[in-house]
Amino acid sequence: MKDEFFGSDDQRALLRRGRGMAAVLGQNQRYSYYGRTVGLPGPEDGDIDHLAALATVQGSATYLTVPLNQVEDIKASIEARGLVPMVYDKWEGARSALAAARQLVATLSLPEDLTMVQLDASTSDGHVASLAEMALGCGVLPPCGEVLRGLLRPAVCLVAMDRSSKVVSCAASSACAHKDHPRHGGQAWWGMLATDPARRGQRLSVVLGAQALLEMETRFGFGDFMTGVEPGNAPSEVICARLGLSRGSFAIIGCTDPRALASGRMTK
Repeated sequence: MKDEFFGSDDQRALLRRGRGMAAVLGQNQRYSYYGRTVGLPGPEDGDIDHLAALATVQGSATYLTVPLNQVEDIKASIEARGLVPMVYDKWEGARSALAAARQLVATLSLPEDLTMVQLDASTSDGHVASLAEMALGCGVLPPCGEVLRGLLRPAVCLVAMDRSSKVVSCAASSACAHKDHPRHGGQAWWGMLATDPARRGQRLSVVLGAQALLEMETRFGFGDFMTGVEPGNAPSEVICARLGLSRGSFAIIGCTDPRALASGRMTK
């Protein structure tokens, strides 16, 4: 399988470095990875210097679980090192998410002109390229192709494809922390929800997002899910709530090296 990295030159370079770092550190339970860059499940897995080192080498790194009372101190520490912090609300759901997904799948379906396809090793390069173009147009950076295709770790990527084989919506989920991590080994990342503007309002992200949750449970046994939402992103909050996720007492904090990624943010 050839390398598949997406986005701008800076984003592709970042994803490539992240994949290389995952090859080195992927068997160590202190680290997390779901196809973008290697990070840390939480501050207990590595201090701010550790996070900053990962960000400097890769261009970006992330704490997946930060207590809200630590957010401001960590942001200040990141900025003091000449790096750029990004803070997202952490939305999580376990039984509530699976129950909501089952109900939605039982009551909603894709429009008749669309077909749901799960990416795998046999998916054509053209279909993957169509997915990447649509997602990037919505400001969403897809993880590397090995994760999207489910070749690297437990992961699912679903797309809605029209009759011309154009991808018009997508959703994905992947293992993120190491399976033996004492706190987060059983929790999967879920997200990459994006829909072509011409097809919005048809609940495509809801349908694909629900199916992705259920597929991760059926295929890999995951029953706990998380995602990051930028504060104030009401459309994403509505979808998360509809799928049984809720905002809790934790944040996700990204740390980016502006020399590697001038925008300071890896994805939307």
